Amino acid sequence: MTALRPLLRPHRLRAGDRVALLTLASPSREADVEAGADELRALGFEPVVVAPPAHIAASGAPYVAGAPEARATQLRSALADPEVRAVIAVRGGYGSAHLLPFLDVDQLRASRTLLIGYSDITALLDVTTGHAGLVSIHGPMVEGRLARGPATYDRDSFLRLTMEPVAFGRVDTTGVRVVRPGEASGVLRGGTLTQLAALLGTPWALAAMEPTVLFIDEVNERPYRIDRLLWQLRAAGALAHVTGIVFNELPGCDEPGGALMALDAVRAGLEGVDGPIVAGVASGHTARPMLSLPFGVQATLIAADDVVLSIDEAAVE
Repeated sequence: MTALRPLLRPHRLRAGDRVALLTLASPSREADVEAGADELRALGFEPVVVAPPAHIAASGAPYVAGAPEARATQLRSALADPEVRAVIAVRGGYGSAHLLPFLDVDQLRASRTLLIGYSDITALLDVTTGHAGLVSIHGPMVEGRLARGPATYDRDSFLRLTMEPVAFGRVDTTGVRVVRPGEASGVLRGGTLTQLAALLGTPWALAAMEPTVLFIDEVNERPYRIDRLLWQLRAAGALAHVTGIVFNELPGCDEPGGALMALDAVRAGLEGVDGPIVAGVASGHTARPMLSLPFGVQATLIAADDVVLSIDEAAVE
């Protein structure tokens, strides 16, 4: 299935809006959920904490927060509730892809609900944007980000992207390195590299059928694995319409001692793929406050002495 154009924008958030906190992948810690809910209240929203659908043991797998059907039912219920204006994933880990067979892309599109998360939640973000045709937000989850306050997530990008129906403009590119110079424009898509590769060969695979600026996030993958995953995307044709690529900081992806660097693997894995490449944007897995990025809107990448990543359309309306 190809991306739908024009993509729809979710309804913007306003002060007092209800936002559902759902455990869509791995189990969460109750204390973190409570702290994250407090942070959302401080931002002016009304968090609705949805308890995991069943005891973990009932799912048959202790590393996921309940059976796939039950987790998907909770997500569908939140999407169907007209008073819930956003769904924020409590955490990633593993298991969000399990929900895909139980979701209705038409409902995702019609809901106009903001879906916010990163890491393992990539599976849901890309289906929302690439298959349902609704803009989604690669943004902070509850555990590890909202629960720890603004020291771990960028409040400005989170609030502006979710509340203001205007183009965000330039993203903070402090510390970003140019891997290959050039200029590109297209629809911003992407997520965690391992998730994007894992979806290949399924009905929910990355289907970038229009000019695309691809954002790739990854953590703790050795260089040869980075190369292998990029080769897989390239060989599957998933990069055919990609005009430029933006990486996160790739934390933990260099070999110990620096004998081989993650960027060496990036160059090798993307050999023959045209377009500019930069690395170091603080979104996804980062030790800095996480920047939010909108998936499904036009973006511009200029890889030069002054790196520019610009969000050229509003994410909400």
